[in-house]
Amino acid sequence: MRVLHKKLLILIAGVLLLIYGVWQARDFLRGPMVRLDNPSNGQIFENDFIEVNGNARDVSKFTLNGRTVFTDEKGDFKEKILIAKGVNDIEIYAEDKFGHEKKILRTVLLK
Repeated sequence: MRVLHKKLLILIAGVLLLIYGVWQARDFLRGPMVRLDNPSNGQIFENDFIEVNGNARDVSKFTLNGRTVFTDEKGDFKEKILIAKGVNDIEIYAEDKFGHEKKILRTVLLK
């Protein structure tokens, strides 16, 4: 009976250790978290200055159309950009400290 208790205790400790390891590695496993609130894909504008905003967490490099963007302490960002008449692509690029990347591409139209 004692051997069974020891094996069970070792099994429980191993499972708890595995769960703890996965929890600690969650930032490495999921990569950067980026949410782009505005503009929506296919949105039509009449003004050539538009506001791009959203939230970015767990990023070490963050760009909007190749230009570095900074976030506040909550991870929110807000940038005004100039778009040309016709179809315009807006690219958000984020990279975390482990090299995981995320890209968001939105296409907008200026009348």
